[in-house]
Amino acid sequence: MITFRLPSRLMILVFVMMLGALTFIPSDSSAQCPMCKTSLESNRKDSEKAVGQGINKGILYLLAMPFLLVGTVGGLYWHRQRRFEEGQERRRRILEN
Repeated sequence: MITFRLPSRLMILVFVMMLGALTFIPSDSSAQCPMCKTSLESNRKDSEKAVGQGINKGILYLLAMPFLLVGTVGGLYWHRQRRFEEGQERRRRILEN
């Protein structure tokens, strides 16, 4: 089986380029903000706090998901990289003896 390992600098460059591309690609999710604002303003007149609290919890939920995803992928990458480096160190010690 042939394996291909990217050098770490190239891997970081590819990651930064992908992150930049995803950041600057427009999405339809920004259209939700005016809808939430209108909903909150109309319910403020009715003095219903439950709707506002529900929308706030929804915003926190949507905010947490990207952090959890990036944290999980980053943690898995760090763990895998650390194990790879430990294996390299063991091989180097074995070859020195």
